[in-house]
Amino acid sequence: MEPAKVPQHLELDDVIAFGLGALDLVCVAAGACVGWWLALVLTGDPVARVVIATPFVTAGLVFGVARPGERSCRTWLALALGYVLRARVLVTGADE
Repeated sequence: MEPAKVPQHLELDDVIAFGLGALDLVCVAAGACVGWWLALVLTGDPVARVVIATPFVTAGLVFGVARPGERSCRTWLALALGYVLRARVLVTGADE
């Protein structure tokens, strides 16, 4: 019996459930938990509670599921923050 040849050069993400990786599922679960918690803790009109909780659930879905341009939104956010927070140096000439 010959051993099976398994390609070692592939960089594939680990998929846990629903085509999502571990960090993707954590983002979705965190957004759902925070939204659910806010809906339960806040008092008043049920519509207002849903309106307040919706952005957190949406953020969890966006950061967990959405992939514009084959990159996750977490990667795009990290790139944008790296660009905004980079050191700015003005080079005008030699120091002579």
